[in-house]
Amino acid sequence: MKNIFRLIGILAILGATSFYIWKSDNKETSTLEKVEKITTASILNKEIKPIFHEVKTLARLEFFKIDAMINKKFLLLYFHTNSCYYCEKMKNITFADSRVQKELKTNYIVVSVNYSKFKQSFKKQFPLGGTPAIFFFDKEGKQITDENFYGYQSAEDFYNKIERLAKVEKPTK
Repeated sequence: MKNIFRLIGILAILGATSFYIWKSDNKETSTLEKVEKITTASILNKEIKPIFHEVKTLARLEFFKIDAMINKKFLLLYFHTNSCYYCEKMKNITFADSRVQKELKTNYIVVSVNYSKFKQSFKKQFPLGGTPAIFFFDKEGKQITDENFYGYQSAEDFYNKIERLAKVEKPTK
């Protein structure tokens, strides 16, 4: 009789443990699925990501401004930092969006600055309040200050913004 109670006790403990592990695995899977979606979007779009020209100096930025003017394109200046969650989100979700990539490749020269590394070179001309920060320049190389923004934007919102800007022949400053 004692053996039967021991067996029932052991089975109850095993059942409870199995249920707990199963329930924990389901929670981890849902978190894992979220991470997988971000990673998968990033991996799938890797081949068509826009070319970010990483710049370290104002002189190099000026080179790309001139390149944009010669090619009659807008210049998008993207500031990010090493420890910025929303910078990574912009890079891996917003910039990975195929519509965003197509619009950027068609109408923009995209320049990226790692503000963690090159703050000293840019802080006088671009004193940032935070990152990510995006500045737009028209086809004549003039900054479109009304369109600058800080923080994360979804792919949809960002696409609407860059598409609208590209349709304007001579943007309002």
